[in-house]
Amino acid sequence: MPAPRTSAPSTTTGSDALLYFLFGILGIALAFGSLAWLSGNVTNFLSGTGPWAPFSATDALLHPRALWPHLSPPALLIGAQIIPGMLSASLTAIALVLWMRLRGGTKNGLARKADLAPLLDKEITAKARSLRPSLSGREGKRGRAC
Repeated sequence: MPAPRTSAPSTTTGSDALLYFLFGILGIALAFGSLAWLSGNVTNFLSGTGPWAPFSATDALLHPRALWPHLSPPALLIGAQIIPGMLSASLTAIALVLWMRLRGGTKNGLARKADLAPLLDKEITAKARSLRPSLSGREGKRGRAC
């Protein structure tokens, strides 16, 4: 019989990454739907073919023909799909660059030479002698340190 589990299961970064990914996809879909609604209405207004459609990001994203039935297919394609797609892609790229810059994506966690300097023999011996003056006349394991 296996021993009962005594500790809670560990949380992994994989579940956090999946949650961040899902929030990112949701944000991109909301931005694309809103931009599709806005640019579709602007295209409709500029062509003068129909009234301003009420806000419906989902319909603008999935069924643009239902919101703007009087627009020609090329105008609908450019105004409700291509322009919002390009704007969404550029906003996503800018958000990713800013996120990587703010999170400090270049740190790798390794110590530099300046970080290790206080741990070298000379510095350690000097610190030990300053803490215990009785060590000042003795030699270290690696010879006399100055």
